[in-house]
Amino acid sequence: MNQKEIKKITDYIFLESNPQKSDLALVFGTRHSEAINKVYELYQDKFINKILVSGGINKVTKENEAEKMAEELIKLGVKENDIILENKSMNSLENVLFLKKIIDEKIGFKNIKKIIIVAKHYHSRRALMTLKKYFPKTVELILITYEIYGFTKDNWFKNKIGEEKVFNELRKIQKYLKKGDIKEL
Repeated sequence: MNQKEIKKITDYIFLESNPQKSDLALVFGTRHSEAINKVYELYQDKFINKILVSGGINKVTKENEAEKMAEELIKLGVKENDIILENKSMNSLENVLFLKKIIDEKIGFKNIKKIIIVAKHYHSRRALMTLKKYFPKTVELILITYEIYGFTKDNWFKNKIGEEKVFNELRKIQKYLKKGDIKEL
């Protein structure tokens, strides 16, 4: 790959916004503590006062991702009633569809203006593409990412795991666009 191709892929895959005061945060299911640390930081800094954690049984740890994240957030000092669980989803599409249902039933999208999305740095575009397809256009989505696996948007192409993760995301984006599960931004 040449520098132009690297830049094009980097600009496409790695998206992020600056934090803004929002009505709540959504955390995509994960076993990585970086997600918990990032959303806790947003909570501590008063960008959010409600956290929706999403995720079913993790294939690696065999633990429920949402329940584990909630448990860790409570240990850090997040009030239990500030956390809402979605503990059935097994992939990004289910995260979004199940979270949408919970927001509809427990909060109501009419009461939501801004949502912070907490996602892995290399998963940021697909997460946003999925949310934009299913969430109301009246809700502003603010994307906050965290880094894992020892690579960044500046060096993913120098790291075997980084290359694998980024190229896998590109394949998934193409696959899910064809299926109609996501929409281009």
